[in-house]
Amino acid sequence: KFLVNIFAKSTDADNDEITYEYEGKAEDNYYEVGNYTVKVRAKDSCGDVSEWVEVSFNVVSSAPTKPVTNADVTRTFKDGKFLVNISSESTDADGDKITYEYEGKTEDNYYEVGSHVVKVRAIDNCGGVSEWVEIQFTVSSSAPIKPVTNIDVTRIMKDGKFLVNIFAESTDADNDEITYEYEGKTEDNYYEVGSHIVKVRAKDDCGGISEWVEVKFTVSSSAPTTPTIIRTPNGNSVSPNTPVKIIATSSDADGDEITYIWENRPSETSTYPLGKNVVRVKAVDSTGKESPWSAIVFFVMDSNGTGGMTLTGQDSSIIEEGIEDATIINYTFTVPPVDGHNGDDFGRVKGFNIKTNAWEQLDYATTSNGITFSKTLPKNTYSKLDFYYYTNHNCMYNKSNITYSVEYYFE
Repeated sequence: KFLVNIFAKSTDADNDEITYEYEGKAEDNYYEVGNYTVKVRAKDSCGDVSEWVEVSFNVVSSAPTKPVTNADVTRTFKDGKFLVNISSESTDADGDKITYEYEGKTEDNYYEVGSHVVKVRAIDNCGGVSEWVEIQFTVSSSAPIKPVTNIDVTRIMKDGKFLVNIFAESTDADNDEITYEYEGKTEDNYYEVGSHIVKVRAKDDCGGISEWVEVKFTVSSSAPTTPTIIRTPNGNSVSPNTPVKIIATSSDADGDEITYIWENRPSETSTYPLGKNVVRVKAVDSTGKESPWSAIVFFVMDSNGTGGMTLTGQDSSIIEEGIEDATIINYTFTVPPVDGHNGDDFGRVKGFNIKTNAWEQLDYATTSNGITFSKTLPKNTYSKLDFYYYTNHNCMYNKSNITYSVEYYFE
């Protein structure tokens, strides 16, 4: 009911006290909605009464208007559901206070993925009620797409393993934050040499999960190639106190940095002692992979023949005994001519074939005074050489002027 205040005013010529008498007036002055007529008359303290006066009035109450609604579907996620902020707005012609009544609305405003219908109506504080209004909305959540991956197999090494950087990239139609889940991925991203498979999938912060993607990669580590030795000067022999420059070249299929380990080479350019000198080298890459050894043989001798080899008779052989686990891939054999000598001479070179376990002739030629042989040999075939020179004149005997050079190959 609504409060209706009815006011009456009258005067009295005798100035008597006036009271008012009503017919049809509610005792508490509260009236339901409707049309009313109330009668009132004045009465003084001497009993005189005025005529009745009618007062007519209407009590009205307008219901609120149908609410105007909005549903804001957010990406705020909790327990597998999404926050939806539902707002309603209505007006009341009487200026009454408005509240809203809902059907189908959750207590915490979180909704599962799918389509939803919520009903709302406006109620004023005087009991006015609007019509129901339906609020329809859909909560959607798209999973991230399958990640696009990229692999960077580096040459950074730790504890015998190599660093592999795995990159994954995905997008999410809802612009949710994405993280990546891996299977088969090491904690420190270091992997042993060999083939590997790592699986990755994208996950958004709303529980969406992409398909797994397989990432395949191979970690390889090749040893450097067998070094090629370059000697300057490069003849069979050099004079004593002659600086000899010896360098090596190698390559690495992985592009790793190469260093060299030498045997019997004090420095890049050094002088060497009289006689036969054997220099060995191997290449080592930055990952520790080592090449096979390479080796060369050369002589240091003076003009008097000191430091070279000697023919002791008409049937003399000079044997190069070889180096363990190596084969000879080229040689040069030189017997210098001797002034005044003119003989019925010949030279010959034999090699010991490790495959047939027999000596084989590699070079032969007749000459009248000195000879030189030079040949490249197949790898993994000859382990040692027999250098032979025949002369029937003793003018060449006991001359220390014969030299040879040899290059070795290690498997």
